[in-house]
Amino acid sequence: MDIKQLLGLPDLLDVKKIICVQPHPDDNEVGAAGTLRALALRGCEIVYITVTDGSASGSTGAPTTEEIVRIREYEKQAAGQLLGVSKQIDLGFHDMGDYSEDDLLKQLIPIIRAEKPDMLMTVDPWMPYEAHPDHIKTGKAVATAMLFAANKVRFPEGEPHAVPQIAFYATSHPNTFIDITTHWETKLASILAHKSQFDNEEWPMLRMYFEYQASQLHRKLNLDQAGFAEAFKVLASQQLHFFPAALYS
Repeated sequence: MDIKQLLGLPDLLDVKKIICVQPHPDDNEVGAAGTLRALALRGCEIVYITVTDGSASGSTGAPTTEEIVRIREYEKQAAGQLLGVSKQIDLGFHDMGDYSEDDLLKQLIPIIRAEKPDMLMTVDPWMPYEAHPDHIKTGKAVATAMLFAANKVRFPEGEPHAVPQIAFYATSHPNTFIDITTHWETKLASILAHKSQFDNEEWPMLRMYFEYQASQLHRKLNLDQAGFAEAFKVLASQQLHFFPAALYS
């Protein structure tokens, strides 16, 4: 049974408004830049929420935390402009800070209710071997926010909004593959907009890895020509609670 078809949900590239929640200022670009560019060109409104300030990055060379945050904010804005992001929202938690999933939840739900997206996008917190606490807390908080943004009892303030779907990138169990061949160079440019993170001696190796990974994902599309793709685990809201088959959906 195809639950998306049963519920009449649109494909990922057909959504009209999406909120993309990233733990750090560069995660959306690494995980989904090609797809986001394709969405922007189709007229989709893209809202970024960045959970942390990126201040734990040691690669900027900046002498102070304040300067690191300033550099990463500038880079985030530049990357978003390349992709056609409509709005950027910063939650301002400290990178690797002691904030909790509940702290995130309380900030995310009012934004989701105000923006009223058709879909949420974030990192997959259940990826095997994921050890970064910012990624785990962000992914789980976004999934929980999806369930409770429509719940007036637990969160009475504001007008409830039900988000029908969520897309997880950096996932080990993808069910959706997006051909981003025509947007590949834009994806790379958006990643390199984060100069403090990627414009270094490791970039040739990273680019090779990104290209290999994306070319392998493209083979899942069974197209005649080689290319590049991004992969997502797309789930309906109903699949995020008491739905064991979601892993295999």
